[in-house]
Amino acid sequence: MALDLHRKNEFKKSKKSYDEIIKDIVTDDFPLNPLQLVGELSFDNPSTLEETDKLPRSDVQEFYKNASIFITGGTGFMGKMLIEKLSRSCPHLKHIYLLIRNKKGKDVNERIDAIFEDRLFMRLKHERPKFYHKISAIAGDASLPGLGISARDRQTLVENVNIVFHAAATIRFDEHIRTAININVLGTREIINLAKEITNLKACMYVSTAYANCVHSKIEEKFYEAPYNYNGVISLVTSANNDKKLEDITPSLTAGWPNTYTFTKALAEDLAKHEAVGLPLGIFRPSVVISTYNEPVRGWIDNVYGPIGMIVGVGAGVLHTHHCDVTKVVDLVPVDLVVNALICSAYKVSKTTPTIESSPPIFNYVSSKQNPISLENFFDVIKRYGLPNWPTINAVWYYSFMPTNNPYLYSLLFLLFHTIPGYFLDFLCQITGRKPMLTNIYKKMKKANSALAFFANNQWEFNDNNTSTLWKEMSELDKKIFFFDIKEMSWDYYARACAIGLRLYLVKDDIHTIKNARIKWEKLRKAHLLLKTIMAIVLIRICWFIFSMCFN
Repeated sequence: MALDLHRKNEFKKSKKSYDEIIKDIVTDDFPLNPLQLVGELSFDNPSTLEETDKLPRSDVQEFYKNASIFITGGTGFMGKMLIEKLSRSCPHLKHIYLLIRNKKGKDVNERIDAIFEDRLFMRLKHERPKFYHKISAIAGDASLPGLGISARDRQTLVENVNIVFHAAATIRFDEHIRTAININVLGTREIINLAKEITNLKACMYVSTAYANCVHSKIEEKFYEAPYNYNGVISLVTSANNDKKLEDITPSLTAGWPNTYTFTKALAEDLAKHEAVGLPLGIFRPSVVISTYNEPVRGWIDNVYGPIGMIVGVGAGVLHTHHCDVTKVVDLVPVDLVVNALICSAYKVSKTTPTIESSPPIFNYVSSKQNPISLENFFDVIKRYGLPNWPTINAVWYYSFMPTNNPYLYSLLFLLFHTIPGYFLDFLCQITGRKPMLTNIYKKMKKANSALAFFANNQWEFNDNNTSTLWKEMSELDKKIFFFDIKEMSWDYYARACAIGLRLYLVKDDIHTIKNARIKWEKLRKAHLLLKTIMAIVLIRICWFIFSMCFN
């Protein structure tokens, strides 16, 4: 049945049958079935609640039994993963309410339908086919007063909700300070105000970031002094009428913090510390969240942020240089492990009685302390398993990547590898009647590179004692269902499915294109070698000419 689901969703564009496609791509040179690798052929049999009642429930599952959950940020990367995991592994929960805003002409019901069209939910649809009736949309907006929720919906939440996950945020590094304050800071205040009204609140989890306090080289599981009094910043931003003036003063306002995202997250943590007194609140800080490690499928992701975006660009033959120090340890955590840790953190928070004197517990979910990997090694292991096994049919050139932490060399390499080829190829597109694209792509890349340079060239020391203790305290059954032990995670295992996951879930290349993509990749490799040979000959001739002139 799992295979039938895949056939229905993926092969309607191809004239070949599934067996014919698999015969084309699974060969002696490439012996892996891509769908088997990502786990789409190994879903469990469908089960009803009555059948799951016969199975032993873990402590965490028992905590979520009959619980109603309110989630903000449910349409985002982590939010979708949280919905999937709760619905599949905690089938006895009572209800999930999702805060969703109308967007691009779609109402909240259309948007919630769109969420479940993602292939992330294939396994859930197969194993828990009746999950959908337990999920409802609450029309609202985290940037608005009162979350933009109607009085009727607010009353529903107050009377029914037991657990809150606040994951809504703007994660754009260059976000305007007004928008960032409205969503990341004031949105958190509105969640806390709502939590204070909830009749039977067991846990409220605020999803922050491990880099909220990135001005410190060592980041522990504690609160840090905020850059400014959050009320003062809120007053400054909300009272200002001129967005341009606000934009002009932003660099001095956020001095020390690399962007408005981390700056407002630091303010939001300080707000939570002071305004959530007495609430069963927990702060959850993941580092850089990447594609899934193991469930519900391997390699799933829906965005190009961070190193994953670099891998996509390099694999497509578009990105050839980047300003980064590849020798630095990069802190990456797979999203399924992140969500498992978040779910268990809420359980832990519910067991702690908050007092006026106590501070909310903080959980850093990071990899660099227990399972470090450098950016260079991360790229190497992805390349080893990704190419040439799973190239994209949309590749424009062969793999060629030369990162550097020298800003001057980077500017030169960007000119040689991106700017000049971009303008030249776009000129050819114009004279042949095709749409030029590369120049705009490279301009966006340069902007993104500037935004990421701070993180790509620095390294932090994180403490994760609370998270490690949480793992040690869990039962063996919970450890199996909600695995998040970063120490036992294998980067090699992760890398084996990363590239094919990007191809299937992010780039959305159907597997029937793999055979032609491999043929194209081999042609690009030969073209790349030919170009290198020609360039070497030209360089030798130039050097010989200069040498001859000097000798004469």
